[in-house]
Amino acid sequence: MEQDELLVLLFILGSVLLNWPVLSLVAAGDEPPSCFSILVYIITVWLLIIFVAYLFDRWTSN
Repeated sequence: MEQDELLVLLFILGSVLLNWPVLSLVAAGDEPPSCFSILVYIITVWLLIIFVAYLFDRWTSN
């Protein structure tokens, strides 16, 4: 997989994971959505995408 393809894949994955339907699954239940759980989810997904991009960049630079 080339670097451009992975960046496009990470962009699409980030768009899906940070979109409304998936965010509503994080705050599922009868109680009102917790801002803390949504914030933790968003930061976790964001850091995971950055980490994968970093690892792939390191792997392809050799």
